[in-house]
This record gives sequence, C-alpha cells and structure tokens, in this order.
Amino acid sequence: MTPPAIDSSLKARIRGGAIFGSVVLGALYLGGIFFCFLMGVATAKGVSEWTNMVKNDEDYGTELMFLGACYIVISCGAMIWLRLATPHGLYNMLTLLLIVWASDISAYFSGRAIGGPKLAPKVSPKKTWAGFIGSSVGAGLVAGGLALPATLATFHVETVGHLSPYMYALLGGALGMCGQAGDLLISFFKRRYGIKDTGTLIPGHGGLLDRIDALLLVALIFAVIVRKHMP
Repeated sequence: MTPPAIDSSLKARIRGGAIFGSVVLGALYLGGIFFCFLMGVATAKGVSEWTNMVKNDEDYGTELMFLGACYIVISCGAMIWLRLATPHGLYNMLTLLLIVWASDISAYFSGRAIGGPKLAPKVSPKKTWAGFIGSSVGAGLVAGGLALPATLATFHVETVGHLSPYMYALLGGALGMCGQAGDLLISFFKRRYGIKDTGTLIPGHGGLLDRIDALLLVALIFAVIVRKHMP
C-alpha cells in the first residue's frame, strides 16, 4: 500500500523549520557574540514586521507600534539574559526553545488529527481545543525528559529551582499553554489588519513574528521564573 503523500505546504513547513532551527541552535550553542548577533537581527526584523503591520492604524498606530516594539525588544533581551547571564544558560535556553517547539508541533499535529471545537475562531480559525491540549501535553513531555536525572547528570546541569521531572513537566505544560496564548496574540493583530503572515522570511512559516510569536511570551515568563530562583 502506498503511503499518503505529504502535502507541499507541510513539506515547506518542515524544510523552513529545519533551516531556521539549525541556525538558531548553532548560534545558541556558540553563545557570546554569535547569539547576541542573532538576537539583534531577530529583534530588528521582528520590530520591522510589527511596524509594517500596524503603521496604517489611524486610531492606535503610534501607541501599538511603541508597545509592540517594546514587547519584542524586552523578550529578545530576556533570551540573551537567559543564555549569557544565568547558571546553566545553554540548558535554560535550550529548555525554552524545545518547550515552545514541542508545543507548536504538538498543537499542529493534534489539531489536524483530532479536529473538533475551535479554540478562538474569530482570531485563528484553524486552532482547536484538541491542538491547545496537545500543545500542553507535548511541551510537558519534553520538559519532563529534560529534567530526568540521567539527562541532568549527563550534561551536568540543574533544573530551575531544582524541580523534579514531574514538576518540570507541569511547568512545561503550563508554558506550552502560554505559548499558544502568545500565538493568538499576534494572530489577533494579523486578523485585525487582514493579513495572513507578517512576512515571507521563512518558507512555510511566513515572517519572523509568525515563527516566534509563541516564543516571545514564553521567554518573558520563563525569564521571570528563572530570576525568581536565582540566588
């Protein structure tokens, strides 16, 4: 029996995600100036896409432009801080990225496979409650795996607050939900201004904001949690 063909949009999404992920992981591993440069470029591109989206708003253009730019700049700054200024910075940033990526992937496939009631049809018609729950489960499983004693011993790292795998899984699940909220936040504005994507930077994903919408919010929340548990 011939296996079902993967549709072209999914192929483009996988290819674009692989290229984007490779660049991010490479800079993350190298750290220092390489990661700062990547985040600087991401900040500039994100602010540019946001500005282009809201600049023609006659009622709230200036205010939204300023608030959105601050949101992007602070979130990207939080990621630089997590990588370069916290204990086990590489592990912390990798945890953040893998939780967000697991959330996105799990939401995409569980939503397509299960379908069902829409999560926020007026904001993002394709999102379902099945995808929302799936995003939390996927993010939780990844976070729990990152907190296993064998993982920590192998890489000589510690979880935030010395949380157990079970508690880290709960944290990951909660952050996965926050990621979906961050996604909906940007989707709300795209819907408001009648655009599908914020740009064309990443094949299959659209603009940079389309790719990091969930990451921006989760980075802020995770940075606060990490800071709270630092000496």
